[in-house]
Amino acid sequence: MLEVVHSWGLCMLKYESLLENLDEQIEAILPRQVMDVGREDYGGFVSDGIAGATNVSAISTLGYAYLLEGGRYYQSEEILARILAGAAFARKIRRPSGCFDLITTNFDSSPDTGFLVEGLAPVVRAARKAGDDGAEQIAEVLGEIIQTAAPGMIAGGFHTPNHRWVLVAALSQALELFPDLDGMDTIESYLAETIDNNADGEYIERSAGTYNAICNRALRLAADALNRPQLLEPVRRNLDLSYHMLHADGTVVTSFSRRQDHGTRVVLVNMVDSYYDMARREENGFYAAVADWLYSISPGGLPWALEPFLTHPEWRVDNLKREPLPESYAKVYPTARLWRVRRRKTSATAGAGITSPFGVKHGDVELASVNLCASYFSIAQFSGETFEEVDGKIRMTHVSSDGGRPGYDLPLGREVAFEEFYNLRKERDVYSLPPLTTALEIKEVDSGFNLHVKSEGYDRVPFQIACDFVPGGELDFDSGIVRGQAAEVAFLKSGYATYHIGNDAISIGPGAYAHRFWALRGSESAPTAFRVLLTFTTPVDHMLEIRCGTWSVVVTSVLPESGYRRCRQRRPW
Repeated sequence: MLEVVHSWGLCMLKYESLLENLDEQIEAILPRQVMDVGREDYGGFVSDGIAGATNVSAISTLGYAYLLEGGRYYQSEEILARILAGAAFARKIRRPSGCFDLITTNFDSSPDTGFLVEGLAPVVRAARKAGDDGAEQIAEVLGEIIQTAAPGMIAGGFHTPNHRWVLVAALSQALELFPDLDGMDTIESYLAETIDNNADGEYIERSAGTYNAICNRALRLAADALNRPQLLEPVRRNLDLSYHMLHADGTVVTSFSRRQDHGTRVVLVNMVDSYYDMARREENGFYAAVADWLYSISPGGLPWALEPFLTHPEWRVDNLKREPLPESYAKVYPTARLWRVRRRKTSATAGAGITSPFGVKHGDVELASVNLCASYFSIAQFSGETFEEVDGKIRMTHVSSDGGRPGYDLPLGREVAFEEFYNLRKERDVYSLPPLTTALEIKEVDSGFNLHVKSEGYDRVPFQIACDFVPGGELDFDSGIVRGQAAEVAFLKSGYATYHIGNDAISIGPGAYAHRFWALRGSESAPTAFRVLLTFTTPVDHMLEIRCGTWSVVVTSVLPESGYRRCRQRRPW
């Protein structure tokens, strides 16, 4: 379905291929629409047993199918009838404000209405240009939904940071289509807050798997509708960052996310529209190559992946020369406090401010997190408060202190009423103990990484290094083999262990065994991971060696990618 155009194996994103996938998506949508005129939910799209308001967004997908020449449903009378039925359902169930409900949580919701309007507006714009009678009907009925929704979006507010830019995009497109509408003051009020995108290209939600794409799309659409190209600058920064957060299989690092995509496996196909749009408008072969690659891995992201072609029909012919994508790099993002390393199929991430300070993926094997914790007053789960690059090494530190802790509250010497106990805590003197300081230093070495862990400040405190692997592999060590299953825990007492899936392998070691706490108090659990523990008591000074390579069933060890050399059964290198 995708044409190979480069000797290095990349497939070119083609309008015709996108149409084929759109046709398949329409086939999946049609059975979900209620077309019995005798039903109350006639015209609605059923999901989770109910035709909810936000399912109305499926109308935009039908609109693409009707308007895009070359598709199976181009100018289809059946699709037109279904669009008109869906619009009638939308008019029936919208709130008096013109807004719609997200029935799982948000009611009379201006931001969720913004998502809907943002998707309908390109269809209305293209329908106005199409000229046929069916397209005129589409423009009229969907345009009415946009017009009626505008006052509700103006009066309503938002919940999360990305909602602001979705509302800006929706309102700016509404005003572009209907210049007599109010709303510019609201747009200016949102934009006055400035875009939450730092110097490294990171949005405040850090949502690489979901909301980065939503912000980029909204800012692109707003930039065009408002004729403000400066809104594209944060999009460029985030697209550059996002590529360097990708693994070799197209999945993106989500361990830093503050949203529901945290820790999930996401191929970044939801960014194809922004990469491709920015590629064509700026003749950027790098962005185009990223769009090609992501879509070839996971064909999807529709209808948004087709929006650039709907809005710019001239882009359906694509002669833009692609640039090769770098497969080897090490990049530090000091503002975001991130470090990314990619060496072909191996990629690693280190970062501050989260409890998963390091992770590495090699092919099908993923050490999702190396995390550190002590049982010190349940405040010693490592989360780097400092982050710096020194001589090619990344250094982070964590100081275990929390208000009056570590320590103990002392008596007030007067009556403490039942209901005042917690309010009076701030008035108490404290018997203090010294903080526990943990330092993590990470260095890239041949075929892997060395992690130097030091923890000191108070002695005889139980401490652990937890290596959390994605389940599905096997762990081989000197005298045994363990299946890597979710929620299972193994101790690596000494020596080295190799976790492998197929031919891909990651080894860790040397092990350590100073205690047998399966779940150290104050540590985060890992119910979806296979955890390998190294245990200590403070002070700790340990070098954890992590190596990536090819699993050999002959020598039951991992062979380094840089040549099958120096392999020994006990110590991989």
